[in-house]
Amino acid sequence: MPDDVLLFRYSALTFNGHRIHYDRKYVTEVEGYPGLIVHGPMVATLLLDLLRYQMPDAQVLSYEFRAVRPVFDIHPFFVCGEPSEDGKTIHLWAKDHEGWLTMDATAVIA
Repeated sequence: MPDDVLLFRYSALTFNGHRIHYDRKYVTEVEGYPGLIVHGPMVATLLLDLLRYQMPDAQVLSYEFRAVRPVFDIHPFFVCGEPSEDGKTIHLWAKDHEGWLTMDATAVIA
């Protein structure tokens, strides 16, 4: 479950000054979104963290991700993954609280 403190800290860490990630009044009243927008790169990082947690000895050779739909801080989101049959390609994805795909990713491991 993302929160405003996490999003503010990630913005500071990545030098991202865009207010949609940390200024609730701005993002809801000016931009018209329902809540703060979770950083796409943060979701991508959490997907890699899932891979690292589940397969700690894996060496990531390549990683590609594509944001599909925004994630907002007012609901939880989920990170998921599944290895391919060869065990070298890992399909990773994030979905929102309604089950909609929000990010799609692929990692190739050694």
